[in-house]
Amino acid sequence: MTVNAANIEIELDTPRNYGYSLGDKITLTAHIGVPLFYTLESGFLPTPGPINEWLRLYSIESIPSKSGKDYSLAITYQVFKSVRATEELTIPPLPIRFIHRGKPEIETLPPWTFSYHPLIPKNKADRDIEPEPLTPPRLIDATSHRRALTYLLGVSSIILLYIVWFYGKIPFLERYSGSFGKACRELKKLKKLPQSKAVTLQALQCFHHALNELAGETLFAGQLPDFFQRHPKFLPLREKTEALFAISQQLFFAEAASELPAISPTQVEKLCLLYRKLERSGRWI
Repeated sequence: MTVNAANIEIELDTPRNYGYSLGDKITLTAHIGVPLFYTLESGFLPTPGPINEWLRLYSIESIPSKSGKDYSLAITYQVFKSVRATEELTIPPLPIRFIHRGKPEIETLPPWTFSYHPLIPKNKADRDIEPEPLTPPRLIDATSHRRALTYLLGVSSIILLYIVWFYGKIPFLERYSGSFGKACRELKKLKKLPQSKAVTLQALQCFHHALNELAGETLFAGQLPDFFQRHPKFLPLREKTEALFAISQQLFFAEAASELPAISPTQVEKLCLLYRKLERSGRWI
């Protein structure tokens, strides 16, 4: 059904128009097309509640628009009329409000007629009607649900424990951490100490020890190309590693300087964390 009025086009999608009885809900869908500068005022949509003595507006809500239309509304009514014979009932027009160039304009959704049937046969007297006895609620055995919930909580706890274990959040639980996992633990302790050249040298020693353990031999700067060729998954860290080797060479073998080193345990730890991430890749423990 399509209605054109005040340049506003309303297309009403309706369900079947028969077979309704006391308490039934009926949903009509209005697809609305508006001219330029017209806006539906959703804040002024009709409020759910009684419309007349037998009809109640149950709900009205915006839904995704139909292709080619600007707005779509789903309007649900509930019927409460008691009848002893089939009747035709009409849902009255429903006003909705638009704003046009700052001024409100009212348009109405069209009426809709349907057939309405009694719940009780016409030839049956009221005194012959016996209400159905109240049906007690059916008890549900919750044993299986409790068992499933216990299983779910157990599995969730194991997974959570594994995650915090994997990422080193449980320091008192030993796990495989690799060469750089152990180095990162040592560097956490060194970061808490006052920064000095001695502390920085210890941090560098942690890095070199981990890299040597990973390579299976003592590595010098000239051996780095061969190391990265044998361990290509660490290749993205080659530039940072060579830079750290240069700083390490200067600190370990140059004459002592009075000023603090140009690198800190925190910076060494950042590189170790990158190595640890790549070292763990491909492992599930």
